[in-house]
Amino acid sequence: MTDHVSIHRLAAVTVFATFGLLVWGGVVHNTGSSLACPDWPLCYGELFPPMEGQIAIEHGHRLLASAVGLLTIGLAVVSFGTRFRWAAILAAGLVVFQGLLGGITVIYRLPSAVSTAHLAMGTAFFCLLIYLWHGSGGGRSAGGDRRMVGAAFPAFVVVILVYAQMLLGALVRHLGAGLACNNHPVLCNGMLWPDRGPAQLHMWHRVLGVLVAVVILVHALPIRRRLLAVGARARAHAVLLGPILVTAQIILGMLSVSRFLDPLLVTLHLGFAELLIGHQLLLALELRRGRRTDAPNDEIPAELSGALEGAYS
Repeated sequence: MTDHVSIHRLAAVTVFATFGLLVWGGVVHNTGSSLACPDWPLCYGELFPPMEGQIAIEHGHRLLASAVGLLTIGLAVVSFGTRFRWAAILAAGLVVFQGLLGGITVIYRLPSAVSTAHLAMGTAFFCLLIYLWHGSGGGRSAGGDRRMVGAAFPAFVVVILVYAQMLLGALVRHLGAGLACNNHPVLCNGMLWPDRGPAQLHMWHRVLGVLVAVVILVHALPIRRRLLAVGARARAHAVLLGPILVTAQIILGMLSVSRFLDPLLVTLHLGFAELLIGHQLLLALELRRGRRTDAPNDEIPAELSGALEGAYS
């Protein structure tokens, strides 16, 4: 049990540090600081260059990435000999690969494919850490219960949709299509559907964003209603956070376009996207576990199990 507590605490620290790193990466891009240090892994040949202006933003990101790397290696060490060891080893491999992608991005002067892969791997790494954090928190898995599997499966589908939307957003950003529809947040240069490549990519990002929002609403409301019916108010309120986050995402996206990609708004747009995928993953994992914290012996009450099953019947 002590091992699980240590893993859980270290994973929690690493999750929050990684979230900060992802948001800081957005700041690096949105402020045009990606090549403030033209070399890698040093910055102008120094480990600690003068931390001013864009250099502070870019090199600060590298230093935080190094801290996350050390935390992840520590997580792999404390997980050795437990059932989390392979997930932790995979996380350590991902963080090393992520660092190499960051270096390639700088050395080859921001190739779009590598920059997009950098965000994709960072988000995948973030999700893996959330899995470790949640799994090491205790409780018995209900993965073998068909009722729980049926409730959890749509939640994991939502996670995949959100991830796909984030990748599309990364392509929009790194291919310079953020303002392909000018600053029009609904139509695209006065048209319902554009006939040019970058503008079409931008509009597909909007369409998928609306689809994700609808799916999250359809997924969340039945579960919330059933959880309220059996008195699980805390979990019901937590489910409601998904629709709130996706609504905020849409608003931030529209504001970012209408204000010509204001760095603060675009960074918030990225940060809320990471929060959204993290929340949806936690929801899916909780449904798969199918456990209430106030249930004796970590057993899910029969009425809650029936409620979750009924949410999809």
